[in-house]
Amino acid sequence: MNQGNSTRKVSASPCSPSLSEQRKATATSAQLSVEKCVSTAVQPGKFSRGKQFSPVIFYGSPHGVPPKRPLSLLRLLREIHIDLSEQEKSNLRTQVWATFPRQDEAVKFAKVHANAHVFSYQDHYSGQRRYLASTYEEFWKRYKIMESKLRHHYEVIQEVEISTHLSGFPCHLYFDLEFNKRDNLGRDGDEMVDLLISVILEALLEKYSINGNQDWVVELDSSTEEKFSRHLIMRMPKTAFKDNSHVGAFVAEICSRIASAKETDERFEKLYVKKDSTSDSPDQLFVDTAVYSRNRCFRLALSSKAGKNSFLLPTGRFKCKDMGEEDMFMTSLICKMDDDCAKLLVCKMELDCVKTLQFETEVTSNFGRYCRAPENTGISDVSTTYQTGKSPFPYLDEFIVSIASTDNVP
Repeated sequence: MNQGNSTRKVSASPCSPSLSEQRKATATSAQLSVEKCVSTAVQPGKFSRGKQFSPVIFYGSPHGVPPKRPLSLLRLLREIHIDLSEQEKSNLRTQVWATFPRQDEAVKFAKVHANAHVFSYQDHYSGQRRYLASTYEEFWKRYKIMESKLRHHYEVIQEVEISTHLSGFPCHLYFDLEFNKRDNLGRDGDEMVDLLISVILEALLEKYSINGNQDWVVELDSSTEEKFSRHLIMRMPKTAFKDNSHVGAFVAEICSRIASAKETDERFEKLYVKKDSTSDSPDQLFVDTAVYSRNRCFRLALSSKAGKNSFLLPTGRFKCKDMGEEDMFMTSLICKMDDDCAKLLVCKMELDCVKTLQFETEVTSNFGRYCRAPENTGISDVSTTYQTGKSPFPYLDEFIVSIASTDNVP
């Protein structure tokens, strides 16, 4: 030890304290000093068990000025972002396949697995319906090697109930066309479909300024000698409908146009068919308007109904003319969106006038997660359609829905 006025020499004489006793005294003194510092620094009632954030950091600046965040907080946020990104990439790589007896169980499972979609299928022998969640790629990998007579599969066009309203998944325009051949002799199915497509393209141009063509149409047929049955799916480039309820409203507009045109143009009489053989049954359009209900099961390409032998196959016309089997199947999926899809078409009843349809377009830069506010469409009021649904923060959405739900009811 250095010698000086402020230091004392350690004595080893018998009358001086031993070295061990001096160490004990030093430790006791140090402990008393620490306790004194703590007692003066921390007042009763102000003890904190961990680090504290200021209200400005937690809630944000009330004046809109971004607060200075501690480096530790920024580092933590970055680590969370990296973890979530890696988790999402992992989920994208994972091939999902899970079956369920009930639809709500399959929907709940698909929500927490990236790129998972809900399908339905019928048991070949009993006809009992079950549900499965899988990615499109994994589904096709198993579906293509399945024995054809066992394919009784359907795509579930999901629609989710949020609070007091329904919010569905984006989907393409689709039609289910059918009539009994024996009760409607002389009807030409191809001619009827071509006439219907011309009305659809005319309505798209007038309502949404979309100049379409027949190359957008996927046509699948499962007709028999007794029944005419076709599915039409129209895939517009970079565009889809907001959900199948909006598709249903647009199809109602199509049917209304045909009914009006029939009064002045006899060609449109061809689109009306008899429901049965009784003479007094009124004619009706060969368009089935009941397929736009929530969580609708729509039969997949290459499938037949349980107990039937009529498979839904491409007609060889329009978009699927030169396509391979896998491309045809993927193109026929109603809820499969392209990565560059940037517009969602809206067709809904106007709030003030129930009989008037309102046609709008929404623009999105991150499809499948959220939608931006709509472009200026010349309509003065913005309905609640744009104030609901997903936000730009999907993980936050999932968390809030999870704590705001009772069982399976959001």
